[in-house]
Amino acid sequence: MNLYEYIAVNNSLGANELLKNYGLKPTRSIDEIINRLKIIVRKYKKDALQDISKIHPDKELISSFNSSNIEDKNFAYATGRTPNNAEYQIDRSNMPSGDLRDVEGRMEHIDALKKIAEVKEQMLVDKVNNSRNELDRRISNTQYGNSPVILLAIGFAVGYMIAKK
Repeated sequence: MNLYEYIAVNNSLGANELLKNYGLKPTRSIDEIINRLKIIVRKYKKDALQDISKIHPDKELISSFNSSNIEDKNFAYATGRTPNNAEYQIDRSNMPSGDLRDVEGRMEHIDALKKIAEVKEQMLVDKVNNSRNELDRRISNTQYGNSPVILLAIGFAVGYMIAKK
């Protein structure tokens, strides 16, 4: 998923407001929002990217990294690896049982976070699919029986046929 898709799915109202500021009409189609966001970035470049950053669903999280007072050395092993890419092994033989339970609890927490991430990804896929299905339903409704032009043409044809007899 790229930046445009993420914003279109998670903040389509904000994206439509931004597009309206650039002179484009709002739309319910996620695909159309994505394409229009790409268009304004191609045309307005840095200005559009700055505006897009203001509507990003996670802008608070992103800005917290830019304004953090935490030193980089606190994140030295944030990848989960020790220097020289050596794997870190937990020596459980010297641990008291409470520490071992703490490590196992953290491992369960990590597994739970992975499951949550999987569920979020599936929800996102479902949301995009539902949005597309809703758009398809609306398009099919407006293309046929609900169009005033078609109803007028049918009424005219029926009236013409009655008058001709």
